[in-house]
Amino acid sequence: MVRLSGEQRKEILAQLENDLANNVIGIGDLVKQVRTQLYGMTQTQYAKFIKISDKTLRDIEKGNTDPRVSVLNKVLAPGGFQLSVRSVRRDI
Repeated sequence: MVRLSGEQRKEILAQLENDLANNVIGIGDLVKQVRTQLYGMTQTQYAKFIKISDKTLRDIEKGNTDPRVSVLNKVLAPGGFQLSVRSVRRDI
């Protein structure tokens, strides 16, 4: 487990949020950075921590799956992130 000050944690989270917003990183990279930078965990440890299979976590990080938003929210929650789906309405 990584020991971070509150300020260090805020800086990492701000950078990750900025990188995601600017398409510097994707969801898989975001998950990996939360796992490694904030928690210092292996995939197996983090998967157990968030109660998903390590295979699912590996697939998400590698971009080899298209998980449901609920699964992504579970994976990203320890970093304080939450995804939402916006519906698009088009009048014909």
